[in-house]
Amino acid sequence: MDADKKIGTPDDVKLLAIGDVHLGTRCSGLPSGLYDWGINPDDLTPAAALTSAIDFAIRQKVDAVLFAGDVVESTNARFEAILPFEKNIRRLVDAGIDVVAVAGNHDVEALPRIARLVDGFRLLGAGGRWERHVIKRNQQPLAEIIGWSFGERVVRQSPVAGLLSKPLAPGASGIPRIGLLHADLDASGGNYAPVKQRELDEASLDAWLLGHIHKPTLATAKNLNGSSPSGYLGSIIGLDPSETGPHGPWLIRIAGQSVTEIEHIPLAPLRWEHITLNVDDMQDLEDVGDRLWQAAGETARQLHETGVKPRALGLRVRLTGASVHYEAIRRAILDGNWNMIAPPAGDTVAFVNKVQDGLELPLNLVEISTGNDPAALLAQRILALQCDNESAKRLLKDYRAGLTDIAQDDRWSPLNGQRDAPDPLDDEHLRRLLVRAASAALYAMLEQQGGGDRT
Repeated sequence: MDADKKIGTPDDVKLLAIGDVHLGTRCSGLPSGLYDWGINPDDLTPAAALTSAIDFAIRQKVDAVLFAGDVVESTNARFEAILPFEKNIRRLVDAGIDVVAVAGNHDVEALPRIARLVDGFRLLGAGGRWERHVIKRNQQPLAEIIGWSFGERVVRQSPVAGLLSKPLAPGASGIPRIGLLHADLDASGGNYAPVKQRELDEASLDAWLLGHIHKPTLATAKNLNGSSPSGYLGSIIGLDPSETGPHGPWLIRIAGQSVTEIEHIPLAPLRWEHITLNVDDMQDLEDVGDRLWQAAGETARQLHETGVKPRALGLRVRLTGASVHYEAIRRAILDGNWNMIAPPAGDTVAFVNKVQDGLELPLNLVEISTGNDPAALLAQRILALQCDNESAKRLLKDYRAGLTDIAQDDRWSPLNGQRDAPDPLDDEHLRRLLVRAASAALYAMLEQQGGGDRT
């Protein structure tokens, strides 16, 4: 997207909102061979994404840049983070742009320390309180930012409940009020400032800009007509292959007393996508590698057609369908044979980060399920799991009960702290696990019986 072409009139009030940056980290999953294609991995970091966002803010002549927490990964990372952060904040201050932030659970200690060291950087709500700041141009109030910062890493109460009980009086009249908050929206309990959407609605602000969840949920919108948008800004760059889709800052336009337009600006130099590739019609094992190569370039070209041109595009490819080369394909996946870098497509170098096995065994389950021998009974169970009916629900319930103790074992507890960690026992994950395990067992059973007619 050539976002710089979307510039309004010189008198537009514009804010740039930035979600989780996590300075002091590097994006995981990058192949070492990127250097050979002219890409320095240092250009694919959160610091590089931040610099691109600040470049955009200065070109757009925004009135303020807002940070929704977790600017820094941790207290220890602040030494690595402070140099690129201070440099970019200084550029904004020199351009006459306000810089306002709230602290999240990751930078609860680091951001207040940095705020004391960097002139021109305004941290709102330090220590777990609500605070306001009025954005001005030539002493004329433009917008009011209402912010709250984590006072400690774990906060189990809703901060918005405190705002509702003790509202902040407006700092100026006739301007929109915008909430800036790092929180866990619509979570049942939790350790990271759980808030409810109804609480945000009751606060009667003109918008809520949220940090914490790395998947953006704030919607691009024009002609808001007095509605009060709210949602997650998302991470400024996909920090690992699970953070797919567009990432970057948000441009917010204001006219008079209301927010009129919100636009996501996908400036991240690195983008992740998950795609599927069906192997049903592939006659030869080598066809898989060729098709992966083609799919990488085609995905980059499709992005270019929408105006999005990341420097690097990382793909996770899930192979689906059934193939007579099932075993050979599985071995190639396990050996990492198809983790590749494709030739550049325009400005973008695409690479396959990982190939995932979503293959179906070449089994005719309906035919095998006739009868009452062990293979038939197992095929019947697989067919039942694949259906979304009461029988499948009972099976999932029974298997979930048997696996709960294993899933909750302390050895897996570090996984729960990972960003956007999935529930391994929800219906989708459990169904997929059981179908794959049972199909593999059925395939092995038929092999032991001499093969038979599986297909």
